[in-house]
Amino acid sequence: MMTSSLHPTTFSPSRPSLCLSVVLSLAMIMLMSIASLTVHAETDAPVETRFIVAGMKVQPKRWDKEHNFQLLTRYADEANRQGAQLLMTCEGFLDGYTGNPKLAPELTAKRYFEIGEPLDGPWMQRIKQLAETRKLHLAVGFAERRGEQMYNSVVVCSPAGEIVLHYSKTHTKGETFNTPGTGFPVAETELANLGALICYDRRFPEVPRILALKGAEVLLIPAYGSDGERNEALLRTRAWENSVWVVYVKQDQALIINPSGKIIARNVGDCDQLVVAEIEIDDNVGTGDILERRVPEFYRESIELQRKQER
Repeated sequence: MMTSSLHPTTFSPSRPSLCLSVVLSLAMIMLMSIASLTVHAETDAPVETRFIVAGMKVQPKRWDKEHNFQLLTRYADEANRQGAQLLMTCEGFLDGYTGNPKLAPELTAKRYFEIGEPLDGPWMQRIKQLAETRKLHLAVGFAERRGEQMYNSVVVCSPAGEIVLHYSKTHTKGETFNTPGTGFPVAETELANLGALICYDRRFPEVPRILALKGAEVLLIPAYGSDGERNEALLRTRAWENSVWVVYVKQDQALIINPSGKIIARNVGDCDQLVVAEIEIDDNVGTGDILERRVPEFYRESIELQRKQER
């Protein structure tokens, strides 16, 4: 409509300033339209982040931090060669998973306390330095000594050599010397929003749901022990029902599962190995039907029932 009204015959040579004004106005309108379309396109464009994660399906040595740190270093170098930005170990990797009396019959409270690593301890410093020199996010499971108590913990160290996520296992029934953790932190990192749970925590749907509601896009699940097909079904369900990625690493198994519940990478055979896959964070993560259609006001009854049972 604008162009048809500005037919060339309407331009008067005797009024050049008017013609110039019309032309400039038309140009300004066109530029504003282009800018608006550009902004709209940028706003509507899906936000995507891609990164490569590597899971260490590696058997650590019990009570031997030096040996296990050397393993971590070796696999960090291999993860670098494969372009990974996040490397994750199994549960209790640093000390070799020493807190379970069934697997470590020689375990005593004194020995466990001695193997425990404080957050500011020398081995944790070395792990942070390794993350910094290899420019990796390192997720490492370890027996944590905190004051006079012990915890089954995992940390994520950033390429800046800083701890960006620290989680302690909350469901510790049967772990004689471990104190349960008390919270479910989510860390905003340059890769994604990361949440963590440890081994048995995965059995309880409330844990990953809390993390997902807090904005976690990737759930890191270090574990130890042996599980069958039921475990894979459970992990796939946790990914799907919360619309999140799941990275699950044990000493004898590693799985990477997408938000649709599909296993996209897994270990092959029983040998120590890295399991590597690309993770894509887009607008579909955290937006599944279940999350969007929840009716939280109906779920208060579960809390009330629990309180009645505790009385």
